[in-house]
Amino acid sequence: MAKKGPKRDPRLTQGAKVLKEWEISLSALQNNSVAVASLNERIGENADADLALAALLGDLQTAESAQFLVSWEAKVSDKRLRKEISRSIYRLSQKGIQADRPEKEVPRSVLTPIEPEGYISPMDGQGDRLVWLVKSRVGGGLHFLSSLINEPEGMRYVDGTEVTRKMLRHARQDLSDTHQITMVEAPWQYCDFLMHEGYERAQAQGKKEVEPYPAARSHLLTAPADPQDVPLPANLDRETIASDENLLTTSLELFEEKELQRWLFDAEQSKPYVEKITSAQESPLVLNPQQQHDRVEDVIKEAVAETFSGEKGQTYARRLEETALYLCATDRLEAAKRALAVALALQKEGANGSQISFCEGLVRQSISMHYGEEKQQEQEEAKGSLIMKPSEFAARVQQSQRQR
Repeated sequence: MAKKGPKRDPRLTQGAKVLKEWEISLSALQNNSVAVASLNERIGENADADLALAALLGDLQTAESAQFLVSWEAKVSDKRLRKEISRSIYRLSQKGIQADRPEKEVPRSVLTPIEPEGYISPMDGQGDRLVWLVKSRVGGGLHFLSSLINEPEGMRYVDGTEVTRKMLRHARQDLSDTHQITMVEAPWQYCDFLMHEGYERAQAQGKKEVEPYPAARSHLLTAPADPQDVPLPANLDRETIASDENLLTTSLELFEEKELQRWLFDAEQSKPYVEKITSAQESPLVLNPQQQHDRVEDVIKEAVAETFSGEKGQTYARRLEETALYLCATDRLEAAKRALAVALALQKEGANGSQISFCEGLVRQSISMHYGEEKQQEQEEAKGSLIMKPSEFAARVQQSQRQR
């Protein structure tokens, strides 16, 4: 008794009937009376017909048929249909007809190392920012490494502990609500480098408070930190931004951002310039308003040049480059472009901040604030004093002469 052949899948049989009704056959595909590309119009109309079509294309020995099957396979979620398509692709490959088939993604091993997460805060006026590294612990919870790093002084403090994901979210929310500081995600490699660099700078200065850093870091990472540039996103192209002069012209608008409103000199940094302006105002020589204005402008120019040239200028360049990263991460692209434009301008050889509205604005606001505070203090002290300064005496004599 002869053996029976393998039983045909009833769904393929039913699907073949539907294809016949649609006048789709192997001969029609071979003589091009039915184009392979036109089959897309029929896909999805009937599940059984899809199975029959996938099997039929395995008999059409053309590169177009193979490529059609590969493209179709990438869009299919039904397991039965994917299996039929894959079988036809294999049959064609056995006959020497290959198609560009994307490689299957290799499943991630359960032993793949878990990478840390990095977070960074905005810079303040003195160059301080918070830097965090977080990594999942085996068994649950997180290793949490937090540090305050100054640009350019280095690490000011460091603390390592274990927290939960909920505690981390609470810490970020508390910083935002209480101190208006938003921690944004940043590449962990850059955060790791900032900590390492900050630690080395602090260690060179003999700071004892940063000694726990190596041991605390070892819970998250063991390989040495690699040097990293500021990881600017693709929409902050350095060449394009450096060539846009309007960004420098409008860079004063950076002070509209709340984070940069804190970028003011402290009293010690402003003191020499405030004293020079005060000296000009209190000079025994009687200066007309234009002369007084010119002297103030000379002091401003001097302050800009001293603040934004040499090593100090490079410090501000790096602060602004990282600020561009932060502004972009908080969806303020135009402000980020301006910050980067100023940073790139300060990185040029011989740069001193002149003709950059941001640099001049920073100096003017800082000196003006501290000059006003000093004058207010002097007025309060003068209320109880009988001693008259030479400038006050000259002013009174001048006023008396005008009255006469």
